[in-house]
Amino acid sequence: MDLKRLKYFCVIFEQGTISQAARILNMAQPPLSKRIQELEEELNVALFLRHGRRLEPTESGYHLYKNACAILRDVEETKREIILIANRESRLLRIGLTHLFQSYFKPLILRLHEHNPHVEISVSVSDSSNLESLLQNGLIDIALIQKPAHKEGYDCISFAPISLVAVINKQLSPEIPCSPIPFLTIGKFPLVLLRRSRDAGTYELITDHFRKGGVNPNIIMNISQPGVILDWLESGLEAAALLPSSEVDPAKLANCHVVEILSSPQIFFPAVVKMSVASYMKEMMDIVQAGYPFPAKPIDFSGKA
Repeated sequence: MDLKRLKYFCVIFEQGTISQAARILNMAQPPLSKRIQELEEELNVALFLRHGRRLEPTESGYHLYKNACAILRDVEETKREIILIANRESRLLRIGLTHLFQSYFKPLILRLHEHNPHVEISVSVSDSSNLESLLQNGLIDIALIQKPAHKEGYDCISFAPISLVAVINKQLSPEIPCSPIPFLTIGKFPLVLLRRSRDAGTYELITDHFRKGGVNPNIIMNISQPGVILDWLESGLEAAALLPSSEVDPAKLANCHVVEILSSPQIFFPAVVKMSVASYMKEMMDIVQAGYPFPAKPIDFSGKA
């Protein structure tokens, strides 16, 4: 059984259409359809039922997917081990890190380097949607991102959700707001919200919670990086932001209030994510399983050092 056909089959299974799978695999649709047809002929079974452009896996298709993931994962792990044995000095760990949780995951990456000083670590920093694409295309091995909304094709290790805080420029509200401040009250401020480059994410979750509470939020800007939002608020942008508490240090914000949220929805879900067909990065998993996240110092909402 051809490994490349198995990989193509898994991507089609996960994406649900030939066209979307072809885009992920960066190949034309006709040869991709042909490879799946050849696989079905080899096995003498139908792997998908066709409903227009959508492909619905048959019972045989579900069984093959489960086993194909295990086979491809074993192949990847074997390749990784052979490369490591052949040339330990050139070992490369390719990690994707979302802007959303740079501070949250920093201790994990630093500990990874501390435990593996002779290993090169390549870190690609982007938003979660771009990092999901890098995972799918095999350009990174593991991603430290917001837990994917659609988990097909992924394996995830999820951590406890990170609480939401409001960061409010002092020119907008010179007096310290009551703390904690009701979530819906924040919707009346001019807001700068986090937003990924494509697909739904935390932006849609936050705005949906506002609208369910009867508030039409006053959004003036959306930005993909918490650090940029904090810099602009601190530089005088008269607005408020809702950010993961892990990314906010009140002691560094002289011109902003940092306020806890009352009745805060759970929005931010950090996770270690890999493709189902790939093996977990043992060096990182050893740290996670030993107890990550490490104990953190509580946030001082008074803003005092």
